[in-house]
Amino acid sequence: MRSRRSTLLLRVAAIVVLAVPATATITFAASKKLDATKHAVAKPTVVATRPPLVVPDVRGQAYVFAKGILEDAGFSWRVATRNGYSANDVVSQAPAPGTRVVDTGAPTVTLELTKSRHYAQKGTPENASPFTGTPLRFPRHASGAKHSAGLLAK
Repeated sequence: MRSRRSTLLLRVAAIVVLAVPATATITFAASKKLDATKHAVAKPTVVATRPPLVVPDVRGQAYVFAKGILEDAGFSWRVATRNGYSANDVVSQAPAPGTRVVDTGAPTVTLELTKSRHYAQKGTPENASPFTGTPLRFPRHASGAKHSAGLLAK
């Protein structure tokens, strides 16, 4: 019984003797790492500008597909003609396809629809995006002048 106690006591002592220097080493290394971060020089913050969005061409598309194309491109949408049934076709859009706009979050594209010749208008019409759109803003030219919606429409 005595030999078991002395062996156990010897093992505990060995663990303590090895653990104390290891703990001290880890603590010392951690404190040096913290000191290094205290003296770091603050880097200037650079604000990244988002590239302009290009309005996709959804004319001639079924409305159900046009909505998805616009959302995937980062746009919100609304229907000007108030007949936003999925089967209807897009006849025009504003701004025109290919127009560059500032990425303000979800610039709103206005769509005009016509009743589909092939499918019935079923269900509930959806005349606006499920999320709030943002106003259209056009990038500035090098000369400083802004685009206007009238100049870009066909």
